[in-house]
Amino acid sequence: MSTRPVSKEEFFTADEFWELPESPEGGRMELVNGRVVTEMPVGRLHAKLAARLARAIGDFVDRFHLGETHVELGHRTRHAPDSVRAPDVSYVSQARLVGMPQDGFVESSPTLAVEIMSPNDRESDVAAKVEEYFDAGAERVWIVRPRNKTITVHRPGGDAHTFTVRDTLSSTDAAFAVDGFTLALEDLFAD
Repeated sequence: MSTRPVSKEEFFTADEFWELPESPEGGRMELVNGRVVTEMPVGRLHAKLAARLARAIGDFVDRFHLGETHVELGHRTRHAPDSVRAPDVSYVSQARLVGMPQDGFVESSPTLAVEIMSPNDRESDVAAKVEEYFDAGAERVWIVRPRNKTITVHRPGGDAHTFTVRDTLSSTDAAFAVDGFTLALEDLFAD
């Protein structure tokens, strides 16, 4: 594993990115079109929502043996130049796990990618990330907006619906193969 600092001008492949050390500044690192991007560590609200979402999604996925749920797992979403994205929470269906190594980045988009917006995130960057996930094969992308207490569920082809604290998400919203998943946004965003 390399210990040298990473220049913002350097390009990396996903394999080279995997060998880099963690950022000395902390935070999550992603590879975007071959360049390393480091994000600040998240705040308390962001972390709390990510934990609640991972628990709710993970419990359902585990109960019905649908696949795996992850927190900040790297997914290779583009090649040449490579991009590796790490959604806050992701679900990978059982079918996508076949032949996948136990370690390293996943060679495709998750079935469901969940991104929680931080106060400094720009809508244009989030929209580009949604498209990148779909281009790599995602079935659903959730954009969680803590300030508004909403989740926008994106589907391939540009279909999107924003849910509020009066709403409950279902298996269809998460691209689960079985019915029965419910996520009441009122509970998710409760203090």
